[in-house]
Amino acid sequence: MAIAALVLWMCTAAVGSYLLTTAIRSGNAGSPPSESVSASAEQPATASAEQPATASPTAAPARPVRDRDRFDPPSLQRAKCEPLPGLRELAEFAHPALAIIGLGFWLGYVLSHERVFAAIGLGVLLGAIFAGLSWFTVNTRAAKRASVDGTGTGTENPDAAPLSFSPRLLILHAIGAALTLLFAALIAARA
Repeated sequence: MAIAALVLWMCTAAVGSYLLTTAIRSGNAGSPPSESVSASAEQPATASAEQPATASPTAAPARPVRDRDRFDPPSLQRAKCEPLPGLRELAEFAHPALAIIGLGFWLGYVLSHERVFAAIGLGVLLGAIFAGLSWFTVNTRAAKRASVDGTGTGTENPDAAPLSFSPRLLILHAIGAALTLLFAALIAARA
C-alpha cells in the first residue's frame, strides 16, 4: 500500500507540474515582454511626479500620505496595500518544494520501512497541502481583484497577474492530493 501511495503522489505531482507549466505558458503568451517593460518603465516616473502615492488606481485603501511614502515606486505601494505582502510568491514556491521534499521522505519510507520517514513524509505532505490551499486562495482573490480593477492584471506589472488554471485539472490535482493524504495517514497510523 505504501507503493500505491507513492505512485498516487507521483501522479498528483505530474498533474500539478502540468498545471503549473500550462498556466505559466498561457500567462506569458498573453502579453509580449517588450510592451510590458516599456510601459512599466514609464509609469513610475509619471506617477511620482504628477500624483501622490495614494492616487494610484491599484491602491485599495486610502491612507494618509506620509512624507516617506510619497516617493515610493508603484510596486512598493502595492506591497504596502496587500494584506500579507509576498504570500502568493511564498505559497507558489513552498507548495511544489514541500511536495518534492515530502515525496523524497515517502520514497525513503518505501525503501527502508522506517516509521520516522512515514511520519515526516506525512507532516511535509500536510504542509504542502496547506501551502497549496493558501496559494489557491490568494490566487483566487488576486483574480477577483484584477476583474474588479478592470485592468486585466490588477497591477501595472503583467508578471504579477494571477495564474489561471484549468478547473478540471485543478479538481483532479485536489482529488489526487486528498487520496494521497488518506493513504499516507492510514499507512503512517498503521506503521
